[in-house]
Amino acid sequence: MSELSLENLVKIYPFTSTRRLFGRKQARDMLAREQAMPYTTNEGVIAVQQFSLEIKNGEFVVLLGPSGSGKTSVLRMVAGLESVSDGTIRMDGKVINDTPPPDRNMAMIFQNYSLYPGFTVYDNLAYPLRNLHMPRAQVDEKVRAVAGLLEMTPLLDRRPSELSGGQQQRTAIGRALVRDPGIFLMDEPMSNQDPALKARLREELKRIHRKLGTTILYVTHDQTDALRLGDRIVLMQDGMIVQAGTPQELYQHPRNLYCATFLGTPQMNVFRGIPVQEGKIRLMGRDISLPESIKKAAGGMAAVTVGIRPVHFVPDPRGIEGTVDYTESIEAECHLHLKHGNEAFTVVVPKTSGRPYSRGETVRVMPETDRIHLFHPQTGIRLD
Repeated sequence: MSELSLENLVKIYPFTSTRRLFGRKQARDMLAREQAMPYTTNEGVIAVQQFSLEIKNGEFVVLLGPSGSGKTSVLRMVAGLESVSDGTIRMDGKVINDTPPPDRNMAMIFQNYSLYPGFTVYDNLAYPLRNLHMPRAQVDEKVRAVAGLLEMTPLLDRRPSELSGGQQQRTAIGRALVRDPGIFLMDEPMSNQDPALKARLREELKRIHRKLGTTILYVTHDQTDALRLGDRIVLMQDGMIVQAGTPQELYQHPRNLYCATFLGTPQMNVFRGIPVQEGKIRLMGRDISLPESIKKAAGGMAAVTVGIRPVHFVPDPRGIEGTVDYTESIEAECHLHLKHGNEAFTVVVPKTSGRPYSRGETVRVMPETDRIHLFHPQTGIRLD
């Protein structure tokens, strides 16, 4: 187990060259797209910038963000697969910017697990040790120790095609474990799996982390993976950190509108240009008193952006009137998609109420006032 310190990392990818014999049109089109990106220099596209992060010994940290946010570039710089344009990477206090990947004491688990299909589980686990020319007896001892730890001893004679998704994941983790790495790097290892299998894989990975206490840096675009796996989530946008904290901190106290709408299913309802006066907001025909915790933050503003999560509405016969546009039945919940004039919003109600809802029906709901989020109407920064 190791600690990792990333200090002001920058990664710049050179612009696509158009000086080639074939594919010039495609190259020019690619160059035009790159030059239109929000952050560029004369050298190229800035994929990562101003990125600083401390990862503690044994911590499970998730880099979360959409495609193109820079999360995989960070992971590859940490692994040594990409050079660092600027900044410093320290592992256990030692600068490793120029350390070759094999000497970084890290193990990387890829999206498809990269198991050797012709090898048995035993041979897949033994392969990295044999590459180090370790004595056969020592290889056998380490392989069987790791297999026992991961409850895989009965599977050692099987090939990857004979394993379930969870067993393949354990094999990939086991192949990394035999090297005794200080840090695990995981690049979207569950993105190709169906939802039911992903749920089981998350439980398996969490169990292994609790058992071993290893340091893990995990990359994903899936908020469910991030919320259920991470000790901390680092949400990224345009190569920068938007917010870092525990899953509860990011969900309950998002720093800005981007974070608020990225996390949470269904997505947070956002109402723009909502008048605010004397500690009250006027939302869809109803005056709603703001709690003291945010009343002061909204003081002096004529209008704000209001965010309310669908789960934070409650039935109220005197509440906001909404007409049911359509409904979704999801597990133990019913998602009501409502309309009030030109506003569309979503409310989540439990199925335990036993109440059926039909299209065109009118329902009345009110937000839980202590769960209302206010954001600056121009910058989207949280007001509190």
